[in-house]
Amino acid sequence: MILYYLIGLGSNIEPEINISATHKAVAKYVEIIEMSHVLINPPCGKTFHFPFHNQILLITSSRTTFQLKALFETIEVELGREAKCPERKLNDRTIDIDILYQHHNLKGLLEQPLEESYNQQIMSTWDLKTSL
Repeated sequence: MILYYLIGLGSNIEPEINISATHKAVAKYVEIIEMSHVLINPPCGKTFHFPFHNQILLITSSRTTFQLKALFETIEVELGREAKCPERKLNDRTIDIDILYQHHNLKGLLEQPLEESYNQQIMSTWDLKTSL
């Protein structure tokens, strides 16, 4: 069964390079329908040193959420992110790939409320070309 996903990308280490590399890596495994603009945010907290570049991808895949999560973690490590550990969420990162939501139809997916303010901001200004 084909599912729709909203995928969040975040990078604050060479973000122009790493976000572009992530697009190429993800596109090998799923169909990227659309990509939002990139939102640049100042570093937040005491542990981050560089501005974050955030973006949302709209994708389709027949893979389950569990399969995609494993795939995205592999891509993160291949692009230089440290392996999964509790401290890594507090460290600067080459790339962070998060599954924000999945749904069996596009309309249902786009109606889901996003938790993070930067993702809300991206969605509020993203001119999606995909027809509902």
